[in-house]
Amino acid sequence: MPKAAQDRLQALGWLSERAEDFQQAVLSAATVRRYGTGEYTHHIGDAPGGIYCVQQGSFAVLAQNAASSIVLGHVMRRGGWFGQGPLMTGRPRALTFRAMEPSSVLYLSLARIDEICRRMPQGQLGFATLTEYNSVISYRIISELLIRRSDQRIAAVLLRLLGQNEAGTDAGTAAAADPGADGGAGLPLTQADLAEMANVSRHTANAVLGQFEHRGWVRLGYGRIALLDEAGLRDLLAADG
Repeated sequence: MPKAAQDRLQALGWLSERAEDFQQAVLSAATVRRYGTGEYTHHIGDAPGGIYCVQQGSFAVLAQNAASSIVLGHVMRRGGWFGQGPLMTGRPRALTFRAMEPSSVLYLSLARIDEICRRMPQGQLGFATLTEYNSVISYRIISELLIRRSDQRIAAVLLRLLGQNEAGTDAGTAAAADPGADGGAGLPLTQADLAEMANVSRHTANAVLGQFEHRGWVRLGYGRIALLDEAGLRDLLAADG
């Protein structure tokens, strides 16, 4: 892996919070895999496997709810790691991941993970922290769905996917200005995708996004949404209902 690409991944998300020797061990053991738009790394119910880091592009995170529907809950962007569930439990995959654009990942197999854990005393703890790191995303999704106002709920989802936190990147995602695989800023996200994640009708999502675009907060393209004014969305969230 080119040093510039390695440095970027070391500065993002979960891996950025680990010790440097652990970072180097993980990156040197990983292999690159590439996926076309619509291709899957794995499906719900698949046998346990290794973990992935988004190197370029983005991946839809799909879960199954109590109504037996497969729903879109989140999007992983550059620097986001996923697939750690079976690593901790040995159970089949609980989530499905689908490339939203031409994408590449670093893949760390279970065998390579085991090698690192045997070689490094703190290796097992290092990998275990990934579960807690990604749990923050789940907690945030739940809290967003409890927001009463639909426009605020949509704003919260956009900030999760495209915004920045105090550390400069959002949990599991790269910064909003990070270009996609095709060089376009923002995220390859349709209004139907956003409606699903915010639990609103497509009509509501279209209307609210139109308002956001009119205010200069977002830019809407063909199947792509870019965040232009993060502060505007945060002010909306802070407003009284």
